[in-house]
Amino acid sequence: MVGINPFRPNFPISPGMFVGRIDELKRLESYLIQTCAGKPVNFMITGERGIGKSSLLLYITFLAQNNLVKDGRTLNLLVVDLALDKSLTQKGLIKRVGLILQKKLEKSEAARKFFADVWKFVTRIEAVGIKISADNKPETPETLLEEFYSSLENTIKRICDNSEEGGMFDSVYDGVLLLIDEADHASKELELGSFLKLLMESLQRNGVNKFMVGLAGLDELRNILIESHESSIRLFDHIYLDRLSGEDINRAIDLALAEATKINAKNYKITDDARRALVDLSEGYPHFIQQYGFSAFEADADYTIGEADVLKGAFGEHGALESIGIRYYRNDFYNKVQQESYRQVLRIMADELDGWITKTKIKNRFKGKGSTLDNALKALRERGIIISKEGQKGTYRLQHKGFAVWIKHHTSGLEETKSAE
Repeated sequence: MVGINPFRPNFPISPGMFVGRIDELKRLESYLIQTCAGKPVNFMITGERGIGKSSLLLYITFLAQNNLVKDGRTLNLLVVDLALDKSLTQKGLIKRVGLILQKKLEKSEAARKFFADVWKFVTRIEAVGIKISADNKPETPETLLEEFYSSLENTIKRICDNSEEGGMFDSVYDGVLLLIDEADHASKELELGSFLKLLMESLQRNGVNKFMVGLAGLDELRNILIESHESSIRLFDHIYLDRLSGEDINRAIDLALAEATKINAKNYKITDDARRALVDLSEGYPHFIQQYGFSAFEADADYTIGEADVLKGAFGEHGALESIGIRYYRNDFYNKVQQESYRQVLRIMADELDGWITKTKIKNRFKGKGSTLDNALKALRERGIIISKEGQKGTYRLQHKGFAVWIKHHTSGLEETKSAE
């Protein structure tokens, strides 16, 4: 490495380094404007791991906080952002929202008194259980859910109030945006769909219309919401993130090298061969270009990233492919697949990279019983490790070319992997 590395794997991309997603951003900008006008639109962002969901939420946060202009006026929404984990309960979520609001708003003595009065129920959460029953009615001794709805309603009304009474806070906001990342981690006990549906219905009944919710998670988020409450899915406009184009990936490379030139006071360059290699390796995944770019930059010694730097950074010891494998592929290959015969199927499919392969072709190379192969293909499909070709029975492929390259590198050695590239 010859300088501070501008690539940032494992972190959301900052707004200044954000590329692509033009159509998605236009839609989200319109949702923010609609919410500030009292006609909120909730949204749900889904897509594969590494596709840029968290980075898009970070960009939305940037827009919402004094960076979106409508009719000559800059809009400002209060953003409450959090991420779920599988252990979070409803009472934990309520407490977390309350604490975030308190931290962001409690700037004056009047504001502190407001929170002490309006959110005092939060102090009882640890002592009292809370859940939503099957008929969607709160079931707690002190109806903590109802108190949460009421407290949130009062807070939103007050912070969006231009009157003297509403001026206890440092700013008057145009609306409130609740962002929940990794929403696919919601447990059944959290009942996320039912929780949000009841919350939004309560706000609407009481005339609180400047509140919107944005969710982000893997594709199974849709099913999680439906299982919690069948109609909750209708609350959200769905935005599916696909892979970035080669043009977008090239733009990301250019922005990173421009940043490196700025912060290191050196003129960084990249050869055409190295650029093509990075674009190919990244497969259109924002996280992948950050990881491969990071490792290539680390391998560079002359301020010009060449193809040799990319290959060394990608396939060398503790390189990009190894890091990506640990983060994205190792669990699928070892923990989700417990039988070696199933891994044999994945090794066979890896020879096609992310190309389609028929069951007949797999069977010709599979060393095992036909029934074992049938069970393997069924299990791998159900676990989301391989994909069936729509309209063509008995044809499959791996989710990502990177998974195939990792399998070949992990099981066959470096030289075979390089030749496959």
